[in-house]
Amino acid sequence: MNVPQNHQTALLIHDIDLSLCTHLYYRYVAINSNASIDSVDAHADIEYGGLKKFNDLRKKKGSIQIILAVSFSFPATESVNNKLYTDQNLRQKLVNNLVKYVKKYGFNGIDLDLSYNPQHGGHPSSYKKKYVLLLKAIRERFHKERLTLSVAVDPNESTAEILYDIKEISRYVKFINLKTFEFHLNSDADKKVGVGHTSPMYHSPKENTEERKRNIDYVVRYWIRKGAPENKLILGTYFSGISYTLANPKQFGRGSPFTTEGQFGSMMTYFEFCDQIKKWKYFFDHEQKVPYKHKDNQVIAYDDDRSLEIKAKYVLDMQLGGAMVYSIDADDFPGKCGKKFALLKTLNRVLRKKC
Repeated sequence: MNVPQNHQTALLIHDIDLSLCTHLYYRYVAINSNASIDSVDAHADIEYGGLKKFNDLRKKKGSIQIILAVSFSFPATESVNNKLYTDQNLRQKLVNNLVKYVKKYGFNGIDLDLSYNPQHGGHPSSYKKKYVLLLKAIRERFHKERLTLSVAVDPNESTAEILYDIKEISRYVKFINLKTFEFHLNSDADKKVGVGHTSPMYHSPKENTEERKRNIDYVVRYWIRKGAPENKLILGTYFSGISYTLANPKQFGRGSPFTTEGQFGSMMTYFEFCDQIKKWKYFFDHEQKVPYKHKDNQVIAYDDDRSLEIKAKYVLDMQLGGAMVYSIDADDFPGKCGKKFALLKTLNRVLRKKC
């Protein structure tokens, strides 16, 4: 039976609107501690043919760049003595394996995820130099093969100070995807701060010194100050919301006390909740330039046309390289709450001056 478009529950590869993207990322494959590369979901990648179908999109739009997102498997990230970073031969083996994998399926390059937080089982501080050596080795080979190398990085200054030699990383990558989202969550640890937006544009004067670092503007300026070229920085946008159950239904703004996560959890996509909050009360935080909606003891923080337009204009004003989306299947792709790919079209309208 054919399912009507407005009842579609998952974005299919052939339904991606290629006119709205310059790069598409296939997420993802994992690097093991022995330098081998494994599919995270063999059924989707191989049996279903996801890797091939994704790269076949280039037949529809030859100019689009198809990038493979690559992450380290958990043994590779947790081992302090991991030889991937210290053994030159093993490092070269990894480079060779990456090239073989990318060329086998026809990708234009890789996006290496370096966003592991050392406070949660990630790399020790000594890995700062080792990251650079790894990127240098990949870049030298990729340049010969005309392949793209980019990285995805953690947005928090505390992580960057430990993991990243920003100036050196910038030398070897084409661009840097700043994961400027999930600054606030609804965990027990976040209860000290209260309700917060996942991706605030600016700080609030009411925040303390550390909290004022948890916003897009601070992160972008920090990376520039540390030596990253503006045109290599790609601003991360987030198409999922974060919800809270309020301690007091009359206090629903930023910093309000909450008891648990809300009915939409920590990462429900805009596609999943947009129709459910249509009648909720809307309010806009003019300090941080982000929206919330609330009803009774429930509140959800998310991005809409208004906040994304502000973020896109910020990209232009700061002369950044562009914006990336996490992720397009979180958008309202079937148009059940309005136009198809509404959020992505907002970014396009500003960044690419599309009507």
